[in-house]
Amino acid sequence: MRVYGQSKLAMITTGFALARQLDPHRITVNSLHPATYMPTKMVLESVGYSIDSLETGLQAALRLLLAPELDGVTGQFYDRTRAAKAHADAYDPSVQQKLWDLSTRLTKRPE
Repeated sequence: MRVYGQSKLAMITTGFALARQLDPHRITVNSLHPATYMPTKMVLESVGYSIDSLETGLQAALRLLLAPELDGVTGQFYDRTRAAKAHADAYDPSVQQKLWDLSTRLTKRPE
């Protein structure tokens, strides 16, 4: 797995851990893969082509933010507009806790 894939897994895993700690009636935490290779400057310069449009990514993000049927839904992963499964490690509570503890330690304000 490339570093990009590992960092994406870390963000999703941390999101699942955070979702468990918050009241879903007040704050929801979900992970979204909005689109694949949207035609951004970074993608076009590094990959050379696009697959999905910016509109695809925008619609996926707006759905997650605004769809009434997703009110109170938390701790989920979406691929574009549909619920999907993340890497199995992201659902492992021990992996979530280890990553949470490491993140907290690395971002702790120096005394």
